[in-house]
Amino acid sequence: LLRDHGRHEMRSPAQHPLPFHTLSTHCVEMASTESAAQLKLFGMWASSYTHRVQLALKLKGLEFEYVEEDLSNKSPSLLIYNPIHKKVPVLLHGGRPLAESVVILEFIDETWRQNPIMPEDPYERAVVRFWCHFCDDKLAPAVGAVFRSTGEEQKAAVAEVHQNLGLLEGELREGHFKGRRFFCGEAVGLLDIVVGCGSYWLSVFEEVAEVKLVDPVAFPLFHAWLRDFEAQETVREIIPPADRLLEYARGVRQYLLGLATQHATTSASSHNDGSGGSGDHTGADHSTGGTTSDQDSKDS
Repeated sequence: LLRDHGRHEMRSPAQHPLPFHTLSTHCVEMASTESAAQLKLFGMWASSYTHRVQLALKLKGLEFEYVEEDLSNKSPSLLIYNPIHKKVPVLLHGGRPLAESVVILEFIDETWRQNPIMPEDPYERAVVRFWCHFCDDKLAPAVGAVFRSTGEEQKAAVAEVHQNLGLLEGELREGHFKGRRFFCGEAVGLLDIVVGCGSYWLSVFEEVAEVKLVDPVAFPLFHAWLRDFEAQETVREIIPPADRLLEYARGVRQYLLGLATQHATTSASSHNDGSGGSGDHTGADHSTGGTTSDQDSKDS
């Protein structure tokens, strides 16, 4: 439920493929001179959007080179390969870059047919895409609001998270996913990857923000699905240690709350002296989850 990492943020996935025709010829020259593997993934260790791609590659049994990005000091390669959003993840396939996690996941599934993560039926594929958008457009922003707020604002955000989890619970209980072990069937699929590679952050946020998000009594089916997802060997391989996630999340939350306090103080001061505030922010305080905004784009 984290969006993009760089400074730790999230934005929404582009509604069209990245216009890679805008890349300079330098990008092609650079790719041809790199002694890279056929598959190279630029990511950030705490980015749930990066984890999505890592998990898909592992489920497909594909080898890849991983490049850790410092989103506070982005590499020239990242800026060249993703000039539009300048975020992770970015997957290089034979020197050709792709950005946006869900776009990358579908590309992986269509390119390597073994161990499919998308259904064959067109309607089922459309349902998966719908709920992926729900996760990124509704659930993730609500969780992010919980993480970066306090008091009444946080209570309202928690209520929104519960409402969204209730919708997923309903689909698991009586809706489209009734009777399924995972959203896509008996094996982890694309929707499980999208929802799951963010949902494990929920327990981290619960501890750091001192709230309860996934109540096993209120959401028994979603809770059981999440435990099953997290128990998968391939998932355990990509999820960072809990203590590291907690330390990281505490630091980000403290930073975001500090920005909010600073902004409130500045706004009050501007109002009192009649100058008016610009309302602009660095972007970090608009992050969802424990990261600010340099992950995926929507993913970020």
